[in-house]
Amino acid sequence: MSTGGPLRCRQRRGGGERGSTTVVGVGLMVGALVLVLGVGVAGRAFFVHARADGTADLAALAAADAVRATAPGEPCEVAADLVKRRGLALRECIARADLGTVKVVVEAKPPAPLPALRATAVAGGPEPAP
Repeated sequence: MSTGGPLRCRQRRGGGERGSTTVVGVGLMVGALVLVLGVGVAGRAFFVHARADGTADLAALAAADAVRATAPGEPCEVAADLVKRRGLALRECIARADLGTVKVVVEAKPPAPLPALRATAVAGGPEPAP
């Protein structure tokens, strides 16, 4: 039952999914960006914590020298000065002249979404017997 004209058939080639590749691509790019930012923040936090640990160790050793009178100055002032020069905050300093020990707590601020980090160090002890 042909009318004599060519028969045309329309085929749909993915017409219902038009533009879905763009959505998937944008989603993948956003996911990669979040991952890269997360790794960057974590790396920076690790660096800040390592710096706080090192500063706490140095401050405790310097203060322990002051407790033993092998270096000039008041122990907690020596520790506070060293910590301040490194751009961190001294939160606690306990100097025990009777034991020759010092405990120092240093606080550092990591990148914005993370809370403050604290590092503790203890140095000193009894003089070795001659």
